[in-house]
Amino acid sequence: MLAETQRSDMLAAMGIDVYLLRARTQATASPATSVAAVDADLVVACALTATASAYAVRLRELLPHTLGIEPSRICWIEADVVGAFASPPSAHAYLLLGAPLLRTFGVHLSTMRQNTVVIAVADEPETSLRNGLAKRALWHVLKPVARCLRAPAD
Repeated sequence: MLAETQRSDMLAAMGIDVYLLRARTQATASPATSVAAVDADLVVACALTATASAYAVRLRELLPHTLGIEPSRICWIEADVVGAFASPPSAHAYLLLGAPLLRTFGVHLSTMRQNTVVIAVADEPETSLRNGLAKRALWHVLKPVARCLRAPAD
């Protein structure tokens, strides 16, 4: 597998222009998400035990590239030992890594906020990156998140 710089050089030598997404700025936030100040484009919530695994580290590397946003626009938060969260930052989209986290995470979002943002639930990183079928299932979960983050502002 080629490194990103080698891949870019090879595509440039073949005359292929690489498509790059423009970064989303605060001024282009859509009216639906301007209900509260947005701290990040995406908030990823996972269990405390899942953050130290090699799969979680790999997902941290892949997620910004996959969604086409800067790593600094993704906020990672962890549940405590019981599975509860502190108040999450506001964002355009939320990705929960593990279905049991949905109930404890949803407590912190108002009903109006839940209806205006994208909330996606995927398996834990160990399960999501295990094999090709699991990665495909993860991509299907990430599709609405990617659409939300790439949507032009009205």
